[in-house]
Amino acid sequence: MVSTSRRDPLWLRLGCLGFVLGAFGFGAFCTGLESLAMVMMQPGHTVFAFLLATFFTLPYAVVLKLVDRNEPEPLWLLVATFLWGALVATSISIIFNTAAGSVFGAVIPVLADQLTASLAAPPVEETTKAAALLVIVIAFRHHFDNVLDGILYGAIVGLGFAWFENVSYYVGVGMEEGPLGMLKLAYVRGLLNGIASHAAYTGLTGLGFGLWRVMRRGVMRWFMPPLFLCLAIFAHFAWNSFAGIVIGLSTSTELASFVVGVPLAVGLLQVPFLILLGGVVLIALRHEDVLIHDFLDSEGEDVMPEALRGEIAPARRRMVNGAVRVFRGGPSLWWRRRQQERLLIELAFAKWHHTRGAFAWPLHEDDDVVRLRGLLRKLRR
Repeated sequence: MVSTSRRDPLWLRLGCLGFVLGAFGFGAFCTGLESLAMVMMQPGHTVFAFLLATFFTLPYAVVLKLVDRNEPEPLWLLVATFLWGALVATSISIIFNTAAGSVFGAVIPVLADQLTASLAAPPVEETTKAAALLVIVIAFRHHFDNVLDGILYGAIVGLGFAWFENVSYYVGVGMEEGPLGMLKLAYVRGLLNGIASHAAYTGLTGLGFGLWRVMRRGVMRWFMPPLFLCLAIFAHFAWNSFAGIVIGLSTSTELASFVVGVPLAVGLLQVPFLILLGGVVLIALRHEDVLIHDFLDSEGEDVMPEALRGEIAPARRRMVNGAVRVFRGGPSLWWRRRQQERLLIELAFAKWHHTRGAFAWPLHEDDDVVRLRGLLRKLRR
């Protein structure tokens, strides 16, 4: 039998593994030192900062996980993606941002902080976060199917970056203003900016990688990742450069800035990109439903049970039917049907990938398709 259509050469996978392990080792070392320094200086504030950052990050992570309803990505890969943002991307970004700040400070001291935030931070941070998506595309492409997956992985790595960055900011504010100042900053960075900042920026980059994955052929597909990376950098630049101006022009007191100024800045500078991503997610979910129906219609009764035909998508229909099965047939029936549904959806995606790819072997000889059909037949028996 021919080799599967979705395996990469061993040397490439081993090379990616070495790169990933080295990057994680470096990131863990740097963030470990920074965390240790924060604990030594402000142990109480550091613990409170980690709790605050986690409290505002976890709900957004759960929502993102629930959006991926048809073919959920493996939890271990999502956790690794989150940790890349929290450990690797933050560590590398601190080094380059500090270097850029030193250069700007030597040339224009009075504008060094703003120039670093506007000109250095966006390209450095978005590029280091995008590196996680590149690794996934190269080494774990069988877990990266379409645009929706790209947005999900991008948003998760952005959440990881924001999580540890927020911890650092919270501790810094806590040293000057105490717990109340940390709570005020958490309202801005954790609640209002929680999904609208780094998660949205890298979600845009993930959209570009997702389009590259879906397009498959043509010169234009190679422009998608850098094009949307540039859009992410622009969105990041716009917030860092103009948020303070919008807040300052719209309010004159601290209370007004929290109630009016910051929400207004988020609405003007970040919500448009969230709307773009939300629209793409809805289109991608609809595309997945059509894909599942189209590629499973031709399967026989031995693979596709008649009871599931027409009910496998959309996801809300599976959820309702699953609840009914629990009450009628008990957990065992629900679990068997859930296994069937997962394998059927994976089969649909495997057939779709093969049909859209330029492979030298027919569909019925593809290892992925043969393996999944065999598992489904076994489950039926």
